[in-house]
Amino acid sequence: MHHWQPSITCGLVWVEEASCCEAYVLCWEARQCEAGQYFVRRRTVAGVFEETARGPYGPAVVAWRELAARHACRRRTAS
Repeated sequence: MHHWQPSITCGLVWVEEASCCEAYVLCWEARQCEAGQYFVRRRTVAGVFEETARGPYGPAVVAWRELAARHACRRRTAS
């Protein structure tokens, strides 16, 4: 289970990967005074961002892959 908290960024944020409908986004934030950090971001129903797994690439990408793999996209249509 992932612990979600408000996403407060203070540097440039790059998108590394995104799930099919961008429900979960693996991001990297560049900070002036410290090393960059990876994290997984999502948008809530209220339209604000939350994040989980902030830190080195390894734990963040594992969290993103897990979340993206079990995500059921509501925007997909049956063909």
